[in-house]
Amino acid sequence: MQFKPHAKISFQRFRIVVIISLLAILLPAGSYSQWYEKESKHFKVIYRESHSFLVGHILESGELALDRLHTLFRYTPREKIVINTYDVNDYGSASATSVPLNYIWLDLAPLEPGYENIPYSERIRWLLTHELVHVVVNDLATNAEEFARGIFSKVAPEQIEPLSIFYSILTNFSRYTPRWHQEGIAVFLETWLSGGFGRALGSFDEMYFRSLVLEGKKIPNDITLETILQHQSFLIETNYYLYGGRFAMYLAKRFGPDKLLAWYTAFPPDFYPTFTGKFKNVFGVDFDDVWDEFAEAEKAFQDENLSVLTAFPLTPYRALSSVPIGSVSQAHVHATGSVVYWGEHRPHFLAEIRRLDLRTRESRPISTLPTPSMYQVASTAFDPASDLFFYTTNNNQLYRDIYLLDVRTEKTKLLFEDCRTGHLSVSSVTHELWGIRNRRGTSILVCSRAPYDSLQELVHFDFGDEVQGLAVSPNGTTLAAVLHKANGSQSIVLVDADSLKRHQQIQYTLLTEDGSPENPSWSPDGKTLFWNAYTNGVSNIYKADIHARKVTAVSHTLRGFFRPVYLAKDSLFAFEFSTDGFIPVILPNVTAEHLPAIEYLGQHVFNKSPWLDKFAIPFSASTQSYRDTIPDEEYNGFNHLNFVSFIPVLTGFQRQKVLGIFAHISDPILNHDAIIEAGVSPFGESGRQMKFHLKLKYDYQKEYEFGLDFNGPNFYDLFNKRKQGSLGSKVRIGNTHYWVYDNPHKVKQLSEIALYTGVQFISDNIVPVSQPDFF
Repeated sequence: MQFKPHAKISFQRFRIVVIISLLAILLPAGSYSQWYEKESKHFKVIYRESHSFLVGHILESGELALDRLHTLFRYTPREKIVINTYDVNDYGSASATSVPLNYIWLDLAPLEPGYENIPYSERIRWLLTHELVHVVVNDLATNAEEFARGIFSKVAPEQIEPLSIFYSILTNFSRYTPRWHQEGIAVFLETWLSGGFGRALGSFDEMYFRSLVLEGKKIPNDITLETILQHQSFLIETNYYLYGGRFAMYLAKRFGPDKLLAWYTAFPPDFYPTFTGKFKNVFGVDFDDVWDEFAEAEKAFQDENLSVLTAFPLTPYRALSSVPIGSVSQAHVHATGSVVYWGEHRPHFLAEIRRLDLRTRESRPISTLPTPSMYQVASTAFDPASDLFFYTTNNNQLYRDIYLLDVRTEKTKLLFEDCRTGHLSVSSVTHELWGIRNRRGTSILVCSRAPYDSLQELVHFDFGDEVQGLAVSPNGTTLAAVLHKANGSQSIVLVDADSLKRHQQIQYTLLTEDGSPENPSWSPDGKTLFWNAYTNGVSNIYKADIHARKVTAVSHTLRGFFRPVYLAKDSLFAFEFSTDGFIPVILPNVTAEHLPAIEYLGQHVFNKSPWLDKFAIPFSASTQSYRDTIPDEEYNGFNHLNFVSFIPVLTGFQRQKVLGIFAHISDPILNHDAIIEAGVSPFGESGRQMKFHLKLKYDYQKEYEFGLDFNGPNFYDLFNKRKQGSLGSKVRIGNTHYWVYDNPHKVKQLSEIALYTGVQFISDNIVPVSQPDFF
């Protein structure tokens, strides 16, 4: 609708502005009961009420880790480190930042298992240890940074105001080094702070570099790592941890851990040193030269390991693919024994469920597989008696769904939506579907009977006990599972399924705990169980006679075999690791004579510097409340408002240059998020006199928005021909609502009510308006 003439609408316009402003002010006055907070000496945890049983443990873990890092780096935080807990994914993770405040985002679900890619003990303490290394290293400041922080605080980079990047570098220079450099020190310290549980002593890392040398590939330089390998490898961001951690280990071995720590320490007299310039100052040699030496030393180290392994007869095998196929799920054999199904995700292709005919070696996809995870791709199970293939979606974000695929018709059906259940296994006799559900950081054993219309929760496991890799025997009487405990041990256990269903209590028999065993699978008669383990430092296939409890090694290989599946009395199906992805293979089902053990680079570092064991944080799996805490209270965002940015800027408005101030104010969890940009254009471009410019936006919980523009500036008007800064005023209130939020599917509705005054053009200043004032 339109208002005219101008003089007669002033009161009505004023009333609308007041109403909108009052709405924006009153909206945040609602309840904050969904979030709570608790503090210790150096930490503040912001959490959901359902996470309260873990808060004391989180605070205790943070304080213990920070105490060790204080000793190593002489670091004491000037502000409380915020830890924000979530439970929004079925695989746990964490991330950290030091701008604009020291903040750790902690997802409480169990970590994604597989291949011992992350050797960890109690996962909350382990994750906090890794992330606190990032916070400490990046929050340390030189005198120059301290001076800049005194003026601007710690500035976060803003997409809408690119000049904020300059101020962010000025106030937190250490944060802007390559990702591999950032992860290198965290990987190194995560291991020793956790008493040896970490990637510096991990079998996956050894396998990767051993395979790299075996394949005749060179370790890329740091530039290639960042620009090429990261985008081509099926391991994507894992490469940063692999190469960063390995280079840190080499430095610690050659120069000593003290020099490595010094490279990551900000010394007050330094003036914005680059990481390569600082390398020369600390180690006395050029970075590029040492990286080349690292590549040569790694090749020599792995050549020695390969020499040890090849001194004994290797298991012969037959590859079923001429090229690696990326990441893979568990494989399953059809009742005929001639067809194998699995889920896969190769670089640059969509994930899919694939069918391989062993007689013709013809391989083809039979269904897509949305949202695969990094290592497991998806959780899968197959009932050969009914030709039904079960698989999960939403494996890398949000809550998992379970789908059913009929491999004969290739039609799919949704069974359970947002059920948060994986580690699937199904009996071909009882047709019962078993799985593990993740909720609030704990694991729950569930079961569903055909026709699969409900999931029954049977056993709730204590926090710290993570159950993975279920494999129910074909007749449904015995359940094999991988049990990972808070002390870091990992074992395969056997459970009487009938007793478990009757009593809803779990009692298990330990089968093996050697070499981080995983991926159990049964022979069709239920008498033999197969799995893979790093018992000699290389992942090989093992089997056990269930009645005799006799364990036998089935393979001796150089790279690593995983996910064994019974094909026939004399043959097994498995996947072989390569640095480009896994390769399906067939190997003989016979006993391997001898498995020599490899050396670990991390052990060499420890042997040279045994005092590293003093870094270890005392182990505790307790979740009891931390004693020195302030009582729980409801979280109020107003009490935690902080300047994300408060900086002078040069921006644009049409053809004019604008000198102004950019301010961003928010609380840690973005209940309140306000951006203010104000300035003047004093240079008289186009013959215009000095004009005032203002842009204000306030978001409440990223759902409601209030905005006010008066000749609103826009940085990109300095460069773009199509100007976005609009002459006149706009007052608006908006709402964002998601009708569907289930990645990759989203349906979002944006609603806005706005009042325009003095406007000449809209839609990026290309559509003229006849009426300057309208609502």
